[in-house]
Amino acid sequence: MDSNADAVVIGGGIFGASAAHFLAKKGFGNIVLLEKRSLAAVSTGHSAANVRTYYSNPMTVQLAWKAVQMFERSEELLGGDCGFDQIGFLLLIDEENRIPGKHILEMESSNGVEVKDMSVEDLKELAPDMNTEGLIGGIYEVRSGYADPIKTTKSLAYKAKDWGLKVYEGVEATGISLEGDRVTGVSTSDGFISTPVVINAAGPWGNQVGSWVGLNHSIRWSRETDMAVHLPPNFGRMPVVSDPSLVFYYRPQGQGELVAGLGFPKEIEPVDINSYDETLDPDSRHRIERKLFERLPVLKDAKYSHGWASLYTISDDWHPLVGKEDGLQGYYSCFAGSGHCFKLGPPIGEALADMIMGQDTSIDITALRPSRFKEGEPMTSAWGGGNRA
Repeated sequence: MDSNADAVVIGGGIFGASAAHFLAKKGFGNIVLLEKRSLAAVSTGHSAANVRTYYSNPMTVQLAWKAVQMFERSEELLGGDCGFDQIGFLLLIDEENRIPGKHILEMESSNGVEVKDMSVEDLKELAPDMNTEGLIGGIYEVRSGYADPIKTTKSLAYKAKDWGLKVYEGVEATGISLEGDRVTGVSTSDGFISTPVVINAAGPWGNQVGSWVGLNHSIRWSRETDMAVHLPPNFGRMPVVSDPSLVFYYRPQGQGELVAGLGFPKEIEPVDINSYDETLDPDSRHRIERKLFERLPVLKDAKYSHGWASLYTISDDWHPLVGKEDGLQGYYSCFAGSGHCFKLGPPIGEALADMIMGQDTSIDITALRPSRFKEGEPMTSAWGGGNRA
């Protein structure tokens, strides 16, 4: 275990791996990444990992569009194979969602995203097995898709070892030392590391880590479920699909499977983050299947494969807390992905690294600063609350 570091990153999910990767790549010095379990063990590893750009504010669209381009060149820009399957992303629109859909289309187009306005006839051509009843069209992101969240996280972390990153899996951070308002080190299950910079990327445990330096953000947690079914032979290729009218999503998974999960708005399912059922319960499975079979009737006889449950860490505006914490020197937050920040992880990690190094960021992420709530400047969304954001 290193006894000194120029920066310590607490948490080995997509945010922690991304921040550590870019700090090391940009030459910040000796970077240490601590993960008490294994990389991508919890929320990141269970993510649907959809890489899409449909957001309703310019900053997030820009981050998401940059993410698409990063995943397209993952070997060069993210350290290796991220399992990116560029099958496109389709947002279905009904009459109720016409106005936010129009806003999203205009926002994407104005920020350079390659996007198509789809008619119902276009939908039938793109996805002939889809039941289009009740739909008025869709938005199709040609260059979007989905990635492998575990491959992505490991590529980011392990490639950065070439630039001096030390990755310690199975080592738990247990405290942060301060002298006045300045960070001086991190206590771990394997000893103490002296450091002037700490990044809290602890995901569901971000508030616990923050409490070590006197912080207590307004955070909620929700147990979130997904399932997979076997596709019938000759089902054909399809894009990732988000369905606001039925409030769920689905996409292919590898060879011969389809993954589906519920969307928002829905009730948050409170959870003990240290002890929760990681299996798919029968009620959640039924709710997902009902929506899936309504949109894709051809799958009514599809064989169930498997299901799982994981955690969302949710801020008050469904956007992450990223940046320097007021009143503390050398301490940065980077957590509360709110269920939609897998694809935002790499560009956010790069921007945070630039911020820590005192450099200009290619995308201004100051709107994500943790102090935005007390300053009365939360993020907004055309969709309202939820991880569509």
